[in-house]
This record gives sequence, C-alpha cells and structure tokens, in this order.
Amino acid sequence: MEYPNGCNLEMEIVRVERIFHHNNFPIVIRDLEMYVCPECGCEAMPLKSARIVEDALQGKLQPVGQFSAPLFQPIQYS
Repeated sequence: MEYPNGCNLEMEIVRVERIFHHNNFPIVIRDLEMYVCPECGCEAMPLKSARIVEDALQGKLQPVGQFSAPLFQPIQYS
C-alpha cells in the first residue's frame, strides 16, 4: 500500500496487539494486521482488520482468554 503523506517507502503489513474499549471495558485483539509506514510510523487499518474489530465490539466473536493489567491515573502537576 502506498502512503498518501508523501513518504518514499511503501507501507508494510505487520501484526500488532491493540486495546479497544466497549462500554468502558477494554478488549484486546492480538495478531491484528495493520499497514505501517517504515519511514514515519503512520498506521492504517485494512478493511479486513476493521471488520474483525467491529465483530469483536459487537459481540460476534467469542473471547479466547482474559487479561489483567495495572491501571494508572494521571497525576496533575502544579
């Protein structure tokens, strides 16, 4: 895929892990294909991956496990 921002290199397909939120609950999707520009790091989601995210958020996919992680609240510095 060519990058529309004028970078000289073609975008590469990489597999990533992303966290999305649905009804204030996080969900993790592993091995999600994304286009990434090796020059500037810009990402674009292919339609196939967008459909996977949509199906997961709509409950059409069943989770294969659970995760837990620490939650941090930003500190307001004066």
